Amino acid sequence: MNILFLGDIVGRDGRDIIFRYLPKIKEDEKIDFTIANAENSAHGKGITIKLYNQFIKAGIDALTLGNHSYSKKEIIDHLKECELLIAPYNFEPYIHQGFKIFDVCGIRLCVCNLLGEAFMMPSRMSPFAAMDEILDKACADIYFVDLHAEATAEKILFGQYFKDRITAVCGTHTHVQTADERLMGNMAYISDVGMNGVYDSVIGRDIEEMSRAHIMMEKTRYTIASGPAILSGVVINIDTAQKIATSIKRIQIRPTSVV
Repeated sequence: MNILFLGDIVGRDGRDIIFRYLPKIKEDEKIDFTIANAENSAHGKGITIKLYNQFIKAGIDALTLGNHSYSKKEIIDHLKECELLIAPYNFEPYIHQGFKIFDVCGIRLCVCNLLGEAFMMPSRMSPFAAMDEILDKACADIYFVDLHAEATAEKILFGQYFKDRITAVCGTHTHVQTADERLMGNMAYISDVGMNGVYDSVIGRDIEEMSRAHIMMEKTRYTIASGPAILSGVVINIDTAQKIATSIKRIQIRPTSVV
C-alpha cells in the first residue's frame, strides 16, 4: 500500500499546485490513499465547506487540520457533512472527530490528528496521552498520525515513544520540509512534511507584510503571499501483510524559476 501525505496547504496558490500535480503524482507513485493537511487552505487560516468539497473532488481521501481548525467559523455548521475531515483529537475545545478508520486495500487504516504542546496553544491533553486513548478506542491494522506541532524534539520523542505501536508519524505546522525522513524500527517518520504554498514567502505569508509587522512593529492584516508555489509531501509504503512501514520518500516540486 502506498500512502501520499501532502503538507500544510496555504491559500489559493497552495491549493492550485495541489490540483495541478495531484493526478500525476498519484499515477506515478501508484498511490492507494491520499491525505492532506488543509488547516491553512482558506486564505491562510482554516477551511471552508466549499474548499473541503473541492479537495475531496480532486481525489484527496482524508483531510487533517491543526491549530487553525475552526478559524473559519462557517465550517462548524457543516461538520456533519465533512465525514473525511479530521481535526486534532486533543484540540481545546474538542468539536470534531480526531481520528477516522478507512478500509484501504482490505486494511483498516486509522488516520489520526494531534496537536503538540511546546510553543502551541493550550490543548486539552498531551499528544502522548491522546495517542494512548486513540489506541485504546480504535481497532485498526495501521495507524497514520499527522502530528501538528512546533518543536522537532517533541515530534521526535513522540515517534520514538510510539514507534512499536503505530505505522507512520508525519509532522506538520512549521511549513518547512525537513530532511530527516527515516524508518524508526517499522514506523515511517518525518519531522515536517513542508508546505504547499508560495515559495517566495515567509511560510506562505507575504514578505513585505511580515517585515512591517515584525520589524517595523506596524499593525497589519494577515496577508497571504501570491506567486509560484512549492509542493511538499511524502510517499509511505506499507507492507500490508506485516502491517509495517517499509519506506518513506520526500516529494518536493519547486517553481521552475527556482534553481
